[in-house]
Amino acid sequence: MRKKTGLFLLSFLICACLFAGCGSGFSDEVIARIDDREIMKSEYMVYLYTTTQSFVSTAGNDVWEMDFDGQTGEELVQERALSTMQSVIAAESFAAENNISLTEEQIQEAHTAAEDFWNNLTEEDREKMGIDEKSLDSLMEESYLYSVVSEKLAAECAVSEEETQSYYEENKGEIQDAYTLYTVDSIMVQDEETAKEVAQKAQSGEDFSELFAAYDVDETAKESEEGGQMTLYKSYMNNTFGIEEDLGLGQITDPLEVSGSYFILKVEEISVPTEADVKTLAEETYRSQVQQAYVENRMSEMTKNQKVEKVAEVWENMDTFHQ
Repeated sequence: MRKKTGLFLLSFLICACLFAGCGSGFSDEVIARIDDREIMKSEYMVYLYTTTQSFVSTAGNDVWEMDFDGQTGEELVQERALSTMQSVIAAESFAAENNISLTEEQIQEAHTAAEDFWNNLTEEDREKMGIDEKSLDSLMEESYLYSVVSEKLAAECAVSEEETQSYYEENKGEIQDAYTLYTVDSIMVQDEETAKEVAQKAQSGEDFSELFAAYDVDETAKESEEGGQMTLYKSYMNNTFGIEEDLGLGQITDPLEVSGSYFILKVEEISVPTEADVKTLAEETYRSQVQQAYVENRMSEMTKNQKVEKVAEVWENMDTFHQ
């Protein structure tokens, strides 16, 4: 999460895969069937992981306490992961029927993404998935192919200039606020008691960079040129760290808990987008929304006749990726 720039848009399609299980506690088996394709538990668990990460990025850890039209957050994530798999399978069929394939450059990009994905996994998560590093190359290629098919479908959808202008007028204030860019220094520690101690010292005027050097537990951040500094859009920052009030320039936060770690943030810079920037963002956002809805509708048409069968005893006893 650290040292990232910009609004991290959600995606449920980081990768799709079939692979043999690994790890001492993992036993691979068929978890579902989509038409004539058997879905292995290992394949499904990767989807479940990426979907879980996306949901937490969108709504925070409170998502697990929410009700979604009678479904728990966990049930919704499980179903969304499976429906994503259906869409990827449908995209593969569409690609085959329309002579769509990845370029060599896209294949290489997929392999690089697979390597990054692997490196960001904890050993515990790898074991839950039954995953090995070499398996990810072909799996990520499937994800990239889905993206290519989605772009082809989106190109079919024309977006009204008049509706785009109306969207801008109605949402420009909200967009300007959401895309206000914050540069923050951060200190990450592993326990709440230490976090409170560090926050108190920082708020009392002790040098933030010296506190970072003394307390931060992220060795990668310590070795980098940026240290603990991050540049984030306000909407992403607030959602990720559970911030409910506007942070001011120079403000140092109390400890913020994120997935078991604790962060103290200091606001170094705030950059509000110009009117021209907001208009461009509004146009891009509206176009993306309209085209995404169109693609989802097309995918729904492709998947509605798929036969989906879950293997109950495996489905009901799967692991999760949230606390």
